[in-house]
Amino acid sequence: MSSDFLGRTTRLASEPGVFLHQVDLPGRRALLVDLPEAELRRASFLDQRALGGARRDGGWLPLDSVLAQGDALAGRAPQAIFHIGHCGSTLLSRLLDHLPGTLGLREPLVLRVLAKAYETQHLPTTAWSPAQVDRALASMLGLLDRRFEDTRHVVVKATSSCNALVAPWLLRFSEARAVAMHIPLRAWLATILKSPDATADALRFAPSRLAALHTILGRDDLRLHEHGLGEVLALGWIGECARMANLAADAGIAPRLLRLDFEALLADPRGVLARVAAHLGIEAPVASLNAACAAELGRYAKATEHAYSAVDRAADLAESQRRFGAEIESGIALARRLVAMPALARIANELV
Repeated sequence: MSSDFLGRTTRLASEPGVFLHQVDLPGRRALLVDLPEAELRRASFLDQRALGGARRDGGWLPLDSVLAQGDALAGRAPQAIFHIGHCGSTLLSRLLDHLPGTLGLREPLVLRVLAKAYETQHLPTTAWSPAQVDRALASMLGLLDRRFEDTRHVVVKATSSCNALVAPWLLRFSEARAVAMHIPLRAWLATILKSPDATADALRFAPSRLAALHTILGRDDLRLHEHGLGEVLALGWIGECARMANLAADAGIAPRLLRLDFEALLADPRGVLARVAAHLGIEAPVASLNAACAAELGRYAKATEHAYSAVDRAADLAESQRRFGAEIESGIALARRLVAMPALARIANELV
């Protein structure tokens, strides 16, 4: 860590390019790295891939000292995009980047740490008490909301494993707004199954998603090991979509959480982008909406150098449904049985 960078770490509130990249709870330390605005904007994922292979200034500092600086920013938080994974959230984030004064931060690693801390805060083995978790949320979100000279809005896209943060994020910060993205179950299963990496991610998140579903149902007799691949994936989709649907119906959260079906964005990208911008309080001139759609539609949002049209997506989904039809149908069948329960009634029309 250079002496210049070390000096910048002592004034974090005014140094948004000193990015809070990772937190090590057992070691009680935080990793700060130099990430200029252009690199933050370019990154599809703010994990190790954002650092690249080049030597980069940065280093580990005591976590308490970093959180103490974040405490000064604890009254503010960025706007947010939550989602179930592989449902257009990266595309929405990139579209919003084209609106005046908007900076998108895609999947910061620290949100994963916070989400895990919220899920385990009442266990005797947890590293943080509930009060410490709440303080860390406020401090870290304040640090994520730091702005460059031309930034008026920060919109953070969380990883799909971070949906435990929706309620505390919106309840803790009365000015915060969020979008919760999903797609119908049939399309989601086809999307997940066509990619081994996506399938592996969904299976890794399956236990926590089933735990969320158990909480919603008030029962815990669903067992992952008793179900096949398509059913396990479907249980995860049900848990996350039901969680979001219930939050969107909660009187204390409803006005500030917009549920969005990716299919609606694809059908009317300019109109839906304008609606999302209005929800998040972002100015959206017609020229900016047009520029956003012209720049981002027709290419793959996670790797923008590759073309990817609506026709390409439809062909991919059709091929996946041909290859994985049995798994998809088994997942749909299980979901149909479960959504007949009153606790899941809000998502009964979202299967196909």
